[in-house]
Parts: sequence; C-alpha cells; structure tokens
Amino acid sequence: MAKYKKPTYIIIQEAMAERIRFLEDELYGRAYKDIEKLEVQNDFLRGLCNNQLEIIMDYEWKQMQEQAAFIKANTRRWRVRCS
Repeated sequence: MAKYKKPTYIIIQEAMAERIRFLEDELYGRAYKDIEKLEVQNDFLRGLCNNQLEIIMDYEWKQMQEQAAFIKANTRRWRVRCS
C-alpha cells in the first residue's frame, strides 16, 4: 500500500503555521523580558522619587518649624517692648 502524500499547499501551510507559532513564542518571550526590565527600572525610579519626596518634605517641615519659632520669638519681643 502506498503512503498517502499530502498536497504541497498543505505542507506549506503547516510549515507557515509552525513558523508563526515559533515567532509568536519568540516575540512573547522577548516582550516579557522587556517588561521585566522595565518593571525593575520603574521600581528603582519609584524608590528614587520617594527618597526625593522624603527629603523635600523634611526640608519643608524644618522650614515650617523655623518660621513658627521665629514668629513666636518675634511676638514675645514686641510684647516686652510694648509693656
């Protein structure tokens, strides 16, 4: 009994489908690697941003305390002079 031969166009379509599956897997693999790199970079930058925000908030808090202390000291001085 002779083996059944597939028509050429079916062989070509199967080869193309296999190639497409391979390329999709490659593309998804690279995309996931890129996404993981970007997530690591985003986490690093988010940490830097949080550090900068903490530094700015500390600076502003100190400025507010100094301003409040200056206002308190200033009113005390004027009360003494006016009395």
